[in-house]
Amino acid sequence: MSPVVGAGTVEYEWMTWPEIAAAAAANAPVVIAVGSTEQHGPHLPVSADWVVPQALLRLAAQRRSFVVGPPVRLGYRSRPASGGGQQFPGTLSLRATTFIAMLEDLLEELIRTGFRRIVLYSWHFENANFVYEPAYLVSGRCPDVKIVVVENGMPDFADADLDVLFPDGFPGLALEHAAVIETSLFEYLRPATVRMDRIVDDAPARHVPWDVLPIDPSMSTPTGVLASATQATVAKGELLTERIVDHIVSILDGEFPALDRASMLLSTDEGR
Repeated sequence: MSPVVGAGTVEYEWMTWPEIAAAAAANAPVVIAVGSTEQHGPHLPVSADWVVPQALLRLAAQRRSFVVGPPVRLGYRSRPASGGGQQFPGTLSLRATTFIAMLEDLLEELIRTGFRRIVLYSWHFENANFVYEPAYLVSGRCPDVKIVVVENGMPDFADADLDVLFPDGFPGLALEHAAVIETSLFEYLRPATVRMDRIVDDAPARHVPWDVLPIDPSMSTPTGVLASATQATVAKGELLTERIVDHIVSILDGEFPALDRASMLLSTDEGR
């Protein structure tokens, strides 16, 4: 039986070691969703920042061949102005040095396995820069390996899409925490996990382009939602999914020559 999960997706976590070795030998790209475990309001699970990108990668892998890698479930510290902040129970964060070291080890292990085309696809806003650093360090030691670092998993949305998604105006990605985008994606991709009766709109008392320590509660909200979540819909989630999957595929098409799916699956079959 081929290591296929749903419509031809090749997923690392469900592959055997010979299948993984064969995919690497076939020069398949491997894409790692780099997320976090972070509060996402009273209506979304704390797994949002790795569950959503992993689901999007699975859909992208139905359109072109790559290995959907194991998601990174822990990320850098949550901040009040973009993730609600470390004061919320349930958020599990890593310090920068631990996070960087973990990704550095992960990259080296993938390279040891034989992968030479790697994408780090980050969803958690606060991971920015800390995803690039381990990739830079590993690249210096392994210049024959191409590592693509995607620190913003969102595409640039067309004005027509923004009008549909945010008819009252786009608040910006930082404030879109547990709000329209993530709630709509969950309603479309993982509807059974959304606590529909707990969806709320909220807004911080102050929103400034800097951080304050000790944590200033007025820069976050009591619910952890930083903007409107009640305006989320399944239809918006479908639109977002289409645009983001297009974005993922365009990155892979632009950076790596396409690998024929049949050849990749045949290679993994032969590897057993």
